[in-house]
Amino acid sequence: MKEELSYGSVNISKEVIAIIAGIAAQEIEGVAQVGESIASFVKLVSGIPIGRGLKVELIDKDVYIKIPVYVKQNVFFPDVARDIQTHVKEVVESMTGLNVREVNVIIKGVILGKKREEEKVK
Repeated sequence: MKEELSYGSVNISKEVIAIIAGIAAQEIEGVAQVGESIASFVKLVSGIPIGRGLKVELIDKDVYIKIPVYVKQNVFFPDVARDIQTHVKEVVESMTGLNVREVNVIIKGVILGKKREEEKVK
């Protein structure tokens, strides 16, 4: 997305929008990981794992986002998906000024046993 201003221009890349969307999705309770596969993910400076596979389409100032996620066990998928859609839309719009038209959530799988591992660490 490129916006011309009287004193210059602002460019927002699809990759930046994907990172914003990935971080927002990771903040939702019940999301174990954002991305295509468990093996292939990137850690940002913040330490939040943001997986590959987020897709962003830009048409003028309209944004269409596809987010693959893995969820934690014992969560209700429709609630998690709805929360992701709402939060991602709000965050991307507030940070970029773009119109988020769609946030499509693809639940790739369920990660089992994370709770037991976390209890062992404590």
